[in-house]
Amino acid sequence: MKAAAMDPPRTARLGKYRIDAVLGTGAMGVVYRAFDPHIERHVALKTVRHELLESGERASLMTRLRSEAQAAGRLTHPNIVGVYDYGETDDTAYIAMELVCGHALKPLLDAGRPLELARALDWFAQLLAALGFAHAHGVVHRDIKPANLLVSEQGRLKVADFGVAHVESSTLTLAGAMIGTPCYMSPEQFTGESVDGRSDLFSAAIVLYQMLTGCRPFAGASQAEVMRQVMHETPRMPSVCNPALPSGIDDVLMRALSRLPAARFQTADALRQALHHASDGRPATTDDCTILEAQPVTSAAALASGTGSWRGESLPSLTMWPAATLASVEARLAAQIGPVARLLVRRAAARSADAPDLPALVALLAPHVPSERGRAQFVAAFADGSSAGTAHGAALAPSSLDAEEVRAAALKLAVYLGPIATLVAKREAVRAASLRALHERLAAAISDQYDRARFQRDVGL
Repeated sequence: MKAAAMDPPRTARLGKYRIDAVLGTGAMGVVYRAFDPHIERHVALKTVRHELLESGERASLMTRLRSEAQAAGRLTHPNIVGVYDYGETDDTAYIAMELVCGHALKPLLDAGRPLELARALDWFAQLLAALGFAHAHGVVHRDIKPANLLVSEQGRLKVADFGVAHVESSTLTLAGAMIGTPCYMSPEQFTGESVDGRSDLFSAAIVLYQMLTGCRPFAGASQAEVMRQVMHETPRMPSVCNPALPSGIDDVLMRALSRLPAARFQTADALRQALHHASDGRPATTDDCTILEAQPVTSAAALASGTGSWRGESLPSLTMWPAATLASVEARLAAQIGPVARLLVRRAAARSADAPDLPALVALLAPHVPSERGRAQFVAAFADGSSAGTAHGAALAPSSLDAEEVRAAALKLAVYLGPIATLVAKREAVRAASLRALHERLAAAISDQYDRARFQRDVGL
């Protein structure tokens, strides 16, 4: 547990432990800084509150504390707070655990500012290492949140508080019980369904989202509002909140935050590898920093003629986009948000590289315009396609499908892929000559054969 400010202790000894100071208080009880005289080691001593023991809940609370000791005691890992001992007195139960000299992640995130990318990804990789180890040993934490993530003075992240952990071989945690912290809970926790490691990964993805953007993907004034958002709303893309993020992180986090466990990353290692690939193996934002300090935006005419910044673009994924189109979009966006427009247009265009769709491109970029009036002006500039700059006869290929058909198909696909289904449906719609062809393309995007078969039945294939 965390070593914090030293308040005077209210008791002198618990079992063999000498109580030195109060580290903090929580829902269950007090956490003390204590000393084990037998092996001369300082520990954090977590106890159950006396008033709870007197309320008739003694048996269940003792069971819960023993569950924490049982779960964490079998998890010896550098990124998990170690548990040393469990004990009871006449009116108190306690566990002795590793004393972490450092701080919780919560105060850093409460400041509402994104963390430096390399640091956030390093800490998150350590969190995934801890979760992967716990899941491999049959333990699900069930309450991953910043307050339970401690950072030592050496910069090592440690997962604490397995007090609500579910041990697979135990019957102590009953299916149907809703346990966790609302802003970081998975959909299956809200509905009381049984949970597994994928629930921890959902909660961990919320923590990463907050580290990278400075805000939580689901936030409301009440638990009911948070629950509604988790169950029914798709959060904003992380890059909308922090445009400097690598583009691939959007897709990784949106998948990690899928409502259906089957649509998420199935293991901590799979999520780790996806993030590694999304950041191109380089946690630092060296490429982005160079682009953000780029020279002022070149005129649309120069770009269209092939003499501006789009000429010589080494990414083959942009070759299907007419240079004049991208130049026009960049110039309009730069008028609202400055030089960062080039980076944002480049990323958005790469997402639909082989099937350019101007309305979709504008829709992706519009949220980056901070003012409502400026956003409306940007969208209006491309409303009829006349300002698109589709020179050299390279007009964008419109979809022959009705927008409502595409939306309905995306909703059906979301059952299996989660929020990313909308992007997949829009991308495939411009390639499909008919609704059936769209359904066939969407079915191909579902990797699991059983889910693919269910989708095909849903859409009548």
